[in-house]
Amino acid sequence: MRQQLLDILEIGPPSLDNFVPDNNEELLYTLKNLVAGNQQDRFYYLWGSTGCGKSHLLQAIATIFLEQQLNTFYIDCRQIDKLNIDSNIDCLVIDNVEWLDPAAQIKLFNLYNQVRENTASIFLASGSLPPAQLDIRQDLATRLGWGLVYQVHELTDEKKIEVIQDYAARCGFELPLEICSYLLTHKQRDLSSLIKLVNALDQLSLTRKRPVTLPLLRELL
Repeated sequence: MRQQLLDILEIGPPSLDNFVPDNNEELLYTLKNLVAGNQQDRFYYLWGSTGCGKSHLLQAIATIFLEQQLNTFYIDCRQIDKLNIDSNIDCLVIDNVEWLDPAAQIKLFNLYNQVRENTASIFLASGSLPPAQLDIRQDLATRLGWGLVYQVHELTDEKKIEVIQDYAARCGFELPLEICSYLLTHKQRDLSSLIKLVNALDQLSLTRKRPVTLPLLRELL
């Protein structure tokens, strides 16, 4: 397992290859089949807590389909409150649907139906809760639940510590447990943010010519 984590973990844009699956193996397998054209299902909904990796997966899927020259739209509803999409859609990816206002929910309902009518189009969405528990229009929630629905399980703290310590070891330094615990308590807890902080800590250690310690981490933060 240790070598496997080292092989897949890299700093870079979200991809299916640098997603650590842990308890999400079935979901990752399904999405890899989707982008390879081996999946018959066209509608997917991912849900889970902040930092579980659902946005990572959706961004990775959108990137792959764009590279395949498909007309793909990725929209993070936390940043964009209007869904102004008038062209043909090969793949529609809607992240954090619970942030949509009532007008945008109607627009997404219509876009969903548009995608459904095109038998070659694909729809993926994410939210913090299962479709039936979202505080959105009932007809939209119903449609989000029509396809495959997956909960994205967040890595346990123990697994996160294992991953970031393995990353540090590959960079050539030891990451003490007290630093890992401090990171999990004081900063963003998603794995991508943790890896970036470990990398920044390594760079600061090299620049200052000081060992990686908790005081050095506090200076970084």
